[in-house]
Amino acid sequence: MLHPTKNEDGDIVDFDAMEGLLHFTCIGWQLFFSMVPPAHYSHGWACFFGALAMIGVVTAIVEKFATLFGCVLLVHPSITAITFVALGTSLPDTFASMTAAK
Repeated sequence: MLHPTKNEDGDIVDFDAMEGLLHFTCIGWQLFFSMVPPAHYSHGWACFFGALAMIGVVTAIVEKFATLFGCVLLVHPSITAITFVALGTSLPDTFASMTAAK
């Protein structure tokens, strides 16, 4: 959320301009993913299938973006696919390692 928070020492930390910009830039994605039903509906099955549908939609969007990106840069589709898959699997681990190191 976009509001002041407390750090580990209990001090109130206000959000900065970059966090505000990122919040409003991603508002479309936030609204899109808010359509997933809560986990307590139908014993979690509605949430499961809703999240599964969202993963399918995002995968289709990434596939279209990768195809367009490779076409614009005149890169062979298999190279583009391998590169995007490698980025998609490695970047979350990188950010998790950075967070753990801090």
